[in-house]
Amino acid sequence: MPSSLLESLTSLATQQLVPAAAARLGESEQAVSRGLTASFASVLGGLVSRVGEPGSMRKVFDLVGSPNNDTRLLESPGGLKADTISGLMEAGGTSAIGQLGSRLTTLLFNGQTADAAEAVSRHSGLRFESAAKLLSLAAPLVLSMLGKRVRDGKMDLAGFANLLVSQKDDILRAAPAGITSLFGRVPTTEPRTYESRPEVRRVPVEAAPVRESRMRWVLPALGALAALFVVWSATRRPAVDRTAARVDTAVSRVTEAAGDIARSASGAVTGAAANLGNFVKRNLPNGVELNVPERGIESRLVTFIEDRNRPVSDTVWFNFDRLLFATNSATLEPQSQEQLKNIAAILKAYPNVNVKVGGYTDNTGDPAANQTLSQHRADNVRQALVDQGISGSRLQSEGYGERHPVADNLTEEGRAQNRRIALRVTKK
Repeated sequence: MPSSLLESLTSLATQQLVPAAAARLGESEQAVSRGLTASFASVLGGLVSRVGEPGSMRKVFDLVGSPNNDTRLLESPGGLKADTISGLMEAGGTSAIGQLGSRLTTLLFNGQTADAAEAVSRHSGLRFESAAKLLSLAAPLVLSMLGKRVRDGKMDLAGFANLLVSQKDDILRAAPAGITSLFGRVPTTEPRTYESRPEVRRVPVEAAPVRESRMRWVLPALGALAALFVVWSATRRPAVDRTAARVDTAVSRVTEAAGDIARSASGAVTGAAANLGNFVKRNLPNGVELNVPERGIESRLVTFIEDRNRPVSDTVWFNFDRLLFATNSATLEPQSQEQLKNIAAILKAYPNVNVKVGGYTDNTGDPAANQTLSQHRADNVRQALVDQGISGSRLQSEGYGERHPVADNLTEEGRAQNRRIALRVTKK
């Protein structure tokens, strides 16, 4: 078997795999072969980019070592039957390894899997939807191969990370243009970035000792807030009722911070929001100029609308990235108005475009309550666009509750990604 990760994968893009995928997609075998190689390189490139993030690497390593990762999937290309290939092409699919692949792409591309598919499409000449399906196919195949490598090589997390970094240059050379902008910073270190360390037993949060140095500021802060409240109460009694809630909120936030520190002391994973890039000027056909993030929803929506090669699809959604709601409420915070005004400006500049607003929650709490909350939030975003002058006949809204997660609900970071509002173009 070839030693290179990419060669190991592309060598399998022969026999039944390429012909079956080409027949399923209605594309040429040459384009599908290019698209598969680009998809493999994109997924591997995303993995390389996470080497410098121990928390993310632990998540990836857990996916690779999951019991649901079928390491026999690629033992022979002939073992990939047409129905298996078709199932893996559907994002998430119904198979366990297909769902692992969906979780992997969400983690690697910061929730911008559609942008990754667009890069594969440009590189290979495939239609966008075909490229998206090949990317969905590539992720579980990469997991399968890596699972076998880790198992056969008896690798720990450090060995796995070193394997990825050692092949960084080959992987990135094969990646499609523009894909690295979705990764963030790609490590430039040598394979010894990770050093093997003994496995540390995880201690439950309740029993985790919190180091005094990490907690030094918390108790004084709580005491200061309590003192502030006493002084305020004594000197401004008529204002107590109005300010008590604010002080209580501040105390709660400090208490939550203490809890966060306790969780990090016991090995909690750190996370970061998607990198939206620098703010850029975006000119609309009607002369309006927007100042928006280069990878924010506004830029991506305009690009999609203007691209005649990308048809309307019920699978292409754009997540709002600067909407805020009051906790457990459908009330939009004032900070949300800037993005709502931008979306309204885009819809005014493209009067033929209709859209649908989707609301989503994580899976905590009562499913019926989550469904109701997601519907109310979607409705309120739709109404906010109507208030900005967009005809209600161009807008739909639907709440999906905890259905259609895009990340793992077992982690706080994943639940935060699943609590979202998204937009889908229903007519161009």
